[in-house]
Amino acid sequence: MMEIQDIPDILDKNLTILIKRIAEQYNIQPFINNPDFLEPRVIKWHQFGLLTHTRKLREIFLNEMNLILEKWEILELINKILSEKIDNIEKRKLFEISIILHDLGKIICHNNTKTNRKHELASKNLIYENFLNQLLNSFGLTKNQIDYIARCVETHYVLGEQIRDILKENNNLRLDYLSKENIIDLCDKIIEDYKDVKTELGIFFICDNLAKTDIRIKADTDLEIKEQELEIMKILEQRRLPLELKFIIMQLPVNLKIAEIYLKLVNSKNKNARN
Repeated sequence: MMEIQDIPDILDKNLTILIKRIAEQYNIQPFINNPDFLEPRVIKWHQFGLLTHTRKLREIFLNEMNLILEKWEILELINKILSEKIDNIEKRKLFEISIILHDLGKIICHNNTKTNRKHELASKNLIYENFLNQLLNSFGLTKNQIDYIARCVETHYVLGEQIRDILKENNNLRLDYLSKENIIDLCDKIIEDYKDVKTELGIFFICDNLAKTDIRIKADTDLEIKEQELEIMKILEQRRLPLELKFIIMQLPVNLKIAEIYLKLVNSKNKNARN
């Protein structure tokens, strides 16, 4: 039987093949021609195509996540959660597998013109279809392990959908608004509704946002974000990148603050439960 620690590397090395295989199955020509295809509709939010974004997300999880959690002083307890085992395999390694599979649903959602295409659900469903399910089974993964991977994939956009998007719709996606009590209420509801993956969906939100672009800014106030807009535009022009990318770059400090508030609340509740 294959060693579990080898599975993410094998999937990563064969990600081009996985994308093309799914694209061919569903006859999605852009991804057949280019597994790193970047859909025009998402250029405001994505610098990278599917292949590159996925690999960058994994790199961030492996190389940056612990530093971020340590800075927020929540690393220890969250590491304990990711060290929990499902059929003798740590959640951390299964989560890493879910990263590689998390956006494959975007392939089959390509022709869907709805604002929210539910690509997370499509990605989850692919895991249970013959091709991916047989592949994961061939690695020796159990049903419980595959179910956990699928659950992480299905819920990877929850913070974005249930906090960020709601704030954005109400013109409240600002750092100064995140101190409001209703932010805690939104976080509490997610923690209650997604008890089984409450930590994982927060980690996914951080990594996914950081993997959308390699241009990052730091800011503690909305004014500091605004003051960096011209420099951001200058960098985009110099690198001949779409100017629309400024939106995700300027939104990054807010997204990270949402994740910090959420995961600190998760951490606090975990501490209370263990005492």
